[in-house]
Amino acid sequence: MIGTRRLAALAPLVLTLLAACGSDGVAEDAAPQPARTIEITATEYAFNGDPGVIEPGDTIEFDVDNAGQLEHSLEVLSSEGRSLGKTDRIPAGSSAAVTVTFESDGTYRLICDIDDHLSRGQSATITVG
Repeated sequence: MIGTRRLAALAPLVLTLLAACGSDGVAEDAAPQPARTIEITATEYAFNGDPGVIEPGDTIEFDVDNAGQLEHSLEVLSSEGRSLGKTDRIPAGSSAAVTVTFESDGTYRLICDIDDHLSRGQSATITVG
């Protein structure tokens, strides 16, 4: 059994080691903070909004307001068709957001992949760079 004196002698070492394992308050895997928010309105088979100028490296939050009668979603696709982020289904009258970092120049697509919405034209393009 460890005596009281040994525990008292080890206490400063244990406290020093615990302090060294501490954090600076910044999570290593924290999502980047958006540079700005772009407001998007989803209606039946259309997206409306002004993305303005987006540069490579920009992190953008898309705030999507469903002004339609049906559920919608917004998915951001790279020029290669890779998904960069997607909202959940957004009920009529509700809103949701998705945050995306645009790593490089190119043409990106915003789509709604619910049912036949994409085939009915619910997509938009944005140019980065």
